[in-house]
Amino acid sequence: MSSKSAVILGFLSAAALAAEADRIVINPKSAYPEGPAVAHGAIYYAEMGDDRVMRWNGTDNAPVWSREGCGPTSVARGTNDTLVILCDREQVLVRITRDGKTVEVISRDKNGREFLTPNASINDASGGIFWSASGLFSPTAKAEGAVMYLAPDGTLRRVAEGIHYSNGVALSPDGKLLYVSEHLSRRILAYDVGANGALSGTRVFLNLDDVVGKAEHDWDVGPDGLAMDHLGNLYIAEYGGGRLIVVDSHAKLEATISFAEKYVTAPLLIDGERRIFVTAPVSFEDPQAYGEVYSVVNPLYGKD
Repeated sequence: MSSKSAVILGFLSAAALAAEADRIVINPKSAYPEGPAVAHGAIYYAEMGDDRVMRWNGTDNAPVWSREGCGPTSVARGTNDTLVILCDREQVLVRITRDGKTVEVISRDKNGREFLTPNASINDASGGIFWSASGLFSPTAKAEGAVMYLAPDGTLRRVAEGIHYSNGVALSPDGKLLYVSEHLSRRILAYDVGANGALSGTRVFLNLDDVVGKAEHDWDVGPDGLAMDHLGNLYIAEYGGGRLIVVDSHAKLEATISFAEKYVTAPLLIDGERRIFVTAPVSFEDPQAYGEVYSVVNPLYGKD
């Protein structure tokens, strides 16, 4: 987390979070929450099941934007004080103002190609956005997932392809490595980041079964949203597994955090990395079945 993000969110703990509580329910009735981001002194997150984006200001949740048929899955900071929303169902990106006015809809990359199922996003230090275009979520799906890069000047291009359902994305503290969940292969990929969002040097950072042990699980259980702290520890939402998995920069297991909701989608580090904002849907088959949004103590930093 940047120092700016830590400052922005420091007030959330003091104002509303009661920092002594290990687990706080931020939203007890959220329709398939996903993809949170810090922006404009608040946390914005998607509710795919209700086709809307929510804002949590440390005290209250409020809807700020909706678009029928969008199926939003992630929020990122855009240029000129905007937000960029990924619409999974509609398969577009939508740029909005912080108060919910639609500014632009993007449906193709710079070469005129459409993209499949926008999913997760992360801002880089230059004002660009890396995001995943996942492909089809099916046990028989081809490896057609991609990573896209929306440059600060608005240029959109593919920077990686051939991923077996690209999902969560996270950047190393120095911005030189991009981590990508390859959900249907139960592993995390790593890429070297070059100029203007270029990616190279694809390799496997970890296989999830090597970290948490190989066990019987359904085809849909795999790594979803990612977050990375200032020391390079990676926080992995295990979709279908009902937990967050935390590993260090060498892929060694540091901690796990379990949730009642099976389909945990994304973590976001807040309050100077002492807490984690977690989106947790309750159902894969019914996006309108209500899950919860939490703030939980970070086991690495949250307790003395």
